[in-house]
Amino acid sequence: MISGKNILPDTLRLAAHPLGKFNDVATLPITHAEIAFLGRSNSGKSSLLRALLSTEKPPQISSRPGSTRLIQLYRLGGTQTDNRLTLADFPGYGYAKSSAVFRKRYEQFLLDYITRREHVKAICLVMDARRSLGDEEHEICRIVKSRRIPLLLCLNKGDQLNQAATAKLKVAYAQNKDFFEIMLISATKKTNLEFLRNYIASLG
Repeated sequence: MISGKNILPDTLRLAAHPLGKFNDVATLPITHAEIAFLGRSNSGKSSLLRALLSTEKPPQISSRPGSTRLIQLYRLGGTQTDNRLTLADFPGYGYAKSSAVFRKRYEQFLLDYITRREHVKAICLVMDARRSLGDEEHEICRIVKSRRIPLLLCLNKGDQLNQAATAKLKVAYAQNKDFFEIMLISATKKTNLEFLRNYIASLG
């Protein structure tokens, strides 16, 4: 597990240009290379992307978990025409008050994306570090592993763990082989984001 106290400076954020929001995998534009960010509602995924990206339209942080229901694409690079890497920001999953119809639709949306998109280079799964892996996370692992796509686990809100809880977390994930890399981070404090930032940049 990667952990630490390094602060990612704003000067190293990745330039990103929004390509739009989409509600169907079939309508997503063709891309050269793609990394997707998934996360349970209230995991801090939007905060993490705001810390990583420099863009005129950053992901919105909603006060109502589960309110975002579209996938948003960002093209990374210095200009809007750069075709090196696209970042896909998924809506949150697992919100208890989301309608059953939306939850079923989201599951199919995710499955279609992972199985049908040809140029997905990696999946980044964002999770509150204080939670344990649940059924949804295990299902994501199963689907992604079947496609042999690298799956990174970002354990967010690490600044809210004390030293004993951090040590316990490291032991819990020490033998986990489901993930390409596991990172303990804090999006709000911008700590320990350098590995993820550099990994994303390398995919293009």
